[in-house]
Amino acid sequence: MNQQATAAALNTSEAAIVGGGPVGLLLACLLGRQGIRVTLLEKDTARPAWSQAIGITPPSLRILSALGIEQSFIDRGVSIRDCHVHGQSGWLGTASFRDIDGPWRFVLSLPQAVTLERLQAEAARHPTVELRTGVEITALEQDDNGVTLRGGGQIFSAAYAIACDGHRSRLRDLLGIRTRAHSYGCHFIMGDFSGDAGMGDEAHLFFTAEGAVESFPLPGKRRRWIVQAREGSIPGLARQRAGMLLDPADQIDQHAFAPRRLDCENITRGRVLLCGDAAHVMSPIGGQGMNTGFSDAEFAAQMLHAILRRGQPAAPLLGDYDRIRRGAASAAASRAALGMGLGVWTGRGRYLLRDFILRNLAFHGPFARRVGPWFAMQSLPHATLAQVHDSETRRRLGLP
Repeated sequence: MNQQATAAALNTSEAAIVGGGPVGLLLACLLGRQGIRVTLLEKDTARPAWSQAIGITPPSLRILSALGIEQSFIDRGVSIRDCHVHGQSGWLGTASFRDIDGPWRFVLSLPQAVTLERLQAEAARHPTVELRTGVEITALEQDDNGVTLRGGGQIFSAAYAIACDGHRSRLRDLLGIRTRAHSYGCHFIMGDFSGDAGMGDEAHLFFTAEGAVESFPLPGKRRRWIVQAREGSIPGLARQRAGMLLDPADQIDQHAFAPRRLDCENITRGRVLLCGDAAHVMSPIGGQGMNTGFSDAEFAAQMLHAILRRGQPAAPLLGDYDRIRRGAASAAASRAALGMGLGVWTGRGRYLLRDFILRNLAFHGPFARRVGPWFAMQSLPHATLAQVHDSETRRRLGLP
């Protein structure tokens, strides 16, 4: 770090996190719990007005339990224990979480705004964590001694910087990290509705010849509906394809999205590492993205503690992070693409094949026992640090 920057950089910390979404906030909490001085920089001054990611899987609840806050999430959310899958020929089967391993035998549905509120409250409990809003980082420099970030007329210096600034990551671009992007060529519209449509706390997926319809419970007897379409009326499409009667007056909002995948050539560069959507983008269908980002944050926090507090050499650990977290993200993205790919098949021949595969192989065949753990992300490689089995990596991280 050059002397001029050091003299001007009054905002110093051990770790500078760019991006105050769920992943950035969780990382700040995990680092703050270990007494590491953190500055978290977020360009927005208000939380998102609409509910984005909602699914929190058992591995993520395990990570939250390390902070002792998982119950506060569970108390505010809806525990989904069964996900019913319907095809053109009727009910195909149920992905049940009732018999999966561990204390959390469900997937938690919680609006992202509540997740942010709970994580912000937890971050505020740690005196070594400082949150700065309204700061957009526009420049980055680094050398063997640290990282300098500039934005909004301010300068921030840190030993390490972590990009948690989303799929359009400015830091990733500033680092010149190469990416591979792929569009899936399908489109969805999504909306939240008041009223539970008589479905209670269960999720329902309808895979039809005209396109998919998905429905998930939200707290307060609300539901999220996702329909495969470029545009249109969610109540009209849900009625046409799934026979569900939704009152248009109950609709709260509507948003369109087109799933895509983005893989980074590497997710570390010098003293900067990428986390969450900055490091990987995957189809949001199935809720893999935010949960994979939570696992990134868990690994990054343990790694930075090993470097900053235990004096472990940085290079091998950064190499471990790049290898393990890129591998886990690739597996999660491929799973998300597989699940979405089956669901978006249209036309008579393809829906008949899909119904056969799901009914006879997935839900009532040789893979039936694996469906629940698969959807709950328990069988994902390296879903948490507990599933990192490489002995050298565990030694470097200080894990038993």
